[in-house]
Amino acid sequence: MNLIIIAALTKNRVIGKNGAVPWDIPSDVERFKQLTLDHVVLMGRRTYETLSTPLVNRRNVVITSRRLEGVETYATIADALRALEREGDVYVIGGGQIFAELLDSAASLRLTIVDQEIDGDTFFPPYEHLIGTVFRLVSEEEGEGFTFKDYVRI
Repeated sequence: MNLIIIAALTKNRVIGKNGAVPWDIPSDVERFKQLTLDHVVLMGRRTYETLSTPLVNRRNVVITSRRLEGVETYATIADALRALEREGDVYVIGGGQIFAELLDSAASLRLTIVDQEIDGDTFFPPYEHLIGTVFRLVSEEEGEGFTFKDYVRI
């Protein structure tokens, strides 16, 4: 299994506000779709609840103690990882707590850095101290108001 964290975050690491993403970047949505299509997406319950339906053409795995229709559920991250150990790429798509718990296990980071500092209530975990020591930048592409940055574990 190859754990890949994929996230869009502001310069102050905000990933959400009031259960929503507080920006609209169509090229980020397209990149997310292109990268995750036909793969496993792993998320927490609150992230799942922000979706109107399970993500199409992906194996949706949700960490929750509840039963949810149309997705696989596991009570713990450890249970989910055991169930997914034979998978190839597994995209971790949020939220903040799931990112924090899996950052040390991730093989790579696919980040969209939004060129803003905004107020929010959900944050990506501190990761900057890992750049250059645990992860190295392998790709960077600037857009209008954002930058795609891809890192791999050293």
